[in-house]
Formats: sequence, structure tokens, C-alpha cells
Amino acid sequence: MKKNNIKKFILIVIVLAFLALVTGGCSSIIGEQTGIVKIHVISGMILGKIMILDHTYDIHMDGFYIDTTDEWGYLVIPEVPVGWHNFEAFSTYEYGSKGQSIKPGLNDVTIYAYPTIAIP
Repeated sequence: MKKNNIKKFILIVIVLAFLALVTGGCSSIIGEQTGIVKIHVISGMILGKIMILDHTYDIHMDGFYIDTTDEWGYLVIPEVPVGWHNFEAFSTYEYGSKGQSIKPGLNDVTIYAYPTIAIP
């Protein structure tokens, strides 16, 4: 009788170990759950006939600060969760926002920033 119980116990342990291995790897079976976001902020500020292009923007995603763009308005954000996100660009004189669905892989997000103050 004890041998039968030991065999059942070992069989149950093997089955549970197999199920743990199979279900533990679900994320690799389902695929990537993050994407890479390449942000480009395009300035709408014009002083006279000269467009202001060389300043940075603070980028926020879903209301949280992420990082600052380079002087050309570019920023790459790795490992962004898949789904809908709101992106905002802030500078001293400009603001812009865009909502976009992020998918696995590379996602281009272009934000048009417009003046927040009147320039005489």
C-alpha cells in the first residue's frame, strides 16, 4: 500500500513540475508585451520668419516624466508596455500632446508642439 502511495506522489510531482514549466513560459509563447517608442517633437514656434528648432522638450507618458529629448526633438523610450498611451512634450514656450496605441516593435510618435505664450 505504501509503495502505491509513493508512486502516486512521485507521479503528481512530475505532472506538477511539467505544468509549471509549460505555463511558466507563457510570456515567450504569447510574444513581446513591450514596444520601443521613438518620439519626434516638431516645433510650431516661429519668431518672425525663423523657426525655432534647437531646444529640448521634457517628455511625459501617461502623466509621468520620462526623459528629455535631444536638441532636435528626438527621444527613444525602450520597453513601453503595449497599449494606449498619452505622450506630452513640454518646453519653456511650447506644449504638445498625442495619444497613440503602442504595439510590439518600433513605434514612431510625432508630437506637434505649439506656443503656450504670445510672442510679440
